[in-house]
Amino acid sequence: MTGSAAIILARQLLQAMLASSFGVVATFVVLMAEPLKNGESHGGGIIAFVEQRISKPSQQHGIIAAPSDLANPMSWSDAKATCDSLTLGGFNDWMLPDKADLKRLFLSKKAIGKFQDTDYWSSSVFEPDSAWSQCFLNGKENIRSRQSRLRVRPIRKF
Repeated sequence: MTGSAAIILARQLLQAMLASSFGVVATFVVLMAEPLKNGESHGGGIIAFVEQRISKPSQQHGIIAAPSDLANPMSWSDAKATCDSLTLGGFNDWMLPDKADLKRLFLSKKAIGKFQDTDYWSSSVFEPDSAWSQCFLNGKENIRSRQSRLRVRPIRKF
């Protein structure tokens, strides 16, 4: 049901309640937004992952990927700082994805688009001088020196 159809239905129910001679009638109408899907534009980027919680089915949570990589490969510390200070699409809560979120980006890479067949940084640290990365050619997770220069795709959560 579209938003406008739901509004018309709600108005008709209200009119029927007011015209009713049955006394007080309680009617509840739940208006639900269309579910979000991977690959759709939303919140300054592209939906990469959507989760609907069983306890609250009307609430969706997930990950939004920036529409494209940051301009140049960079070190881990530069990637983290750049993502943390990024304002894009009117939003300033972008971040470097952790290892699990980067895996979700890889699994949805066709729907999101514009990935290179190379390694991308995650925010997950392995040791003081190394961090996890994900290869977008074959899906392999790697441990790289934080000085390495890798691609970066910021995310935000909703």
